[in-house]
Amino acid sequence: MFGYLAEVGFSAYDVALHSLNIAHHEYKRWGEADFFLIGRRGILLLEVKGGRVACRDGIWEFTNRKNETKRKKEGPAEQAKSAYFSLEKNYLNPKFYRELNGVPRGWAVVFTDIPRLANNGSTLLPEHPDEITAYEEDCKGHNSFKKFLVRAYDHWASKQRNPVELSPQVVKAISNSLRPNFERVPSLNTQLRDVEQKLYQFTGEQYEKLDAISENERILVAGGAGTGKTFVAAACARYEEAEGRSVLFLTRSSFLASFLGNQGLPDGVTVATIDDVPKFFEEGRTWDVLVVDEGQDLCSLECIDQIDGVLAGGWENGRWRWFGDPNYQVSPSFPVDHDCLDYLKSKGVATQLKNNIRNAGKIVEAIKVLAGADVGRPSSKPDSGIVDLQLVDAESEILPRAAAAVRKWLSDDDQLPRNSIAMLVPSSDEIDKAVEFLSAKHVRSEALSKRALGGKPRDCVLVATIEDFKGLERPLVCVAGLRQEHGLASSAYKAISRANHAVTLVATRDSVAELTGKVAPQDEVKWGN
Repeated sequence: MFGYLAEVGFSAYDVALHSLNIAHHEYKRWGEADFFLIGRRGILLLEVKGGRVACRDGIWEFTNRKNETKRKKEGPAEQAKSAYFSLEKNYLNPKFYRELNGVPRGWAVVFTDIPRLANNGSTLLPEHPDEITAYEEDCKGHNSFKKFLVRAYDHWASKQRNPVELSPQVVKAISNSLRPNFERVPSLNTQLRDVEQKLYQFTGEQYEKLDAISENERILVAGGAGTGKTFVAAACARYEEAEGRSVLFLTRSSFLASFLGNQGLPDGVTVATIDDVPKFFEEGRTWDVLVVDEGQDLCSLECIDQIDGVLAGGWENGRWRWFGDPNYQVSPSFPVDHDCLDYLKSKGVATQLKNNIRNAGKIVEAIKVLAGADVGRPSSKPDSGIVDLQLVDAESEILPRAAAAVRKWLSDDDQLPRNSIAMLVPSSDEIDKAVEFLSAKHVRSEALSKRALGGKPRDCVLVATIEDFKGLERPLVCVAGLRQEHGLASSAYKAISRANHAVTLVATRDSVAELTGKVAPQDEVKWGN
């Protein structure tokens, strides 16, 4: 039938809707029309029955090609009639009553596989008059089927005093009303819930790395931003503590240490920064296991020597797990001593996290384009996430534009938590200015602090420098400018990689031109909405 209807047409604007569901039926909880024809000649609902058909003592039996039989008290004509009147009453008349005045409209039944039942030329099915019933002989090709449709339309036209045709505009309007074309994007808050659920589930790769880590006394795990190093490092700390070992979880950033300290790690895990190590040494404290996060920031002779004194067995014979970013050439917050790195490699085995679990596909691509860094294969779809690059001509335009971008996120979805957003600025002297601009846009915000990272999440947009936010993340990140201090690529890498789902980067045309090695476009650049 579908193929025949594609061939049959009484005008260029005829429409056939296949399997049209009817939520509001006259007496059924749910109804359906096999085909609903809307065209120049009028409106016709088709009920199609294939396979063997029988009726015994008023009970209809329909047997399909798989020899499956269904029994119904309601015959095909009754099904077609009730479906049509349900559509007319609940969907057509409320919107198109005047336009349908005089238009031929009704229903018909098609038995695709059985011959016509007749005696002395008359049908044996009074409820299925020949005018609106098709049989096997009517379904041998599109030409014979078109003749049947002409017969059915003529029958319903005879019921109108002055039959009229449907215009193209009305056909389109009815079609769009019954089966509209639309695309609605889930709210930002809904998207973030889906992202969050995936972020805190171990991947197959992470389970493999945990197995490899547990089987080795000393191991280096390399992975770009977004590959889940901190997540795996925290899991390592929990597993080691569960085995009865004391664990020192070490990093350089006091903000990252504060964040980790509020993640519910066991009492046997001590989270500290490199600045705490001299005090530990003086107190004579040692730990059975060392877990180092953001290890590239601690890759110096001074750090290595300090840490050696608080790890039972030291670097040579102790049990340690070192997590670092191989993109340290792109983001040199602290110089990497290659002799130290080679020393660590000589004492432990090396492995790598290759899949990016934190950054949406478009964010991964933006990091590659703007920072030239490899952050692994995105676990999400390549076209997932949102990247919005907004170009301005002067530095003074950056903060106002960035504050407006944050305000738009919150305005577009009033259910969006403010604490799902971070605004990152290049230097500490811009934090107060950023808070002021956000306040002017009626956005509550606060500067990054240990208090802001601890306890119950505060309903505020977090404002921080790009450098201080290293190791942290937020679903939505607005980057308000880049700085040359360690290079634009380094600044872009550290900032963009902090976002899980969406990032807006507000930067000058000159800085983006320098990053990409070409003239920046005159309009805003978007990697998706």
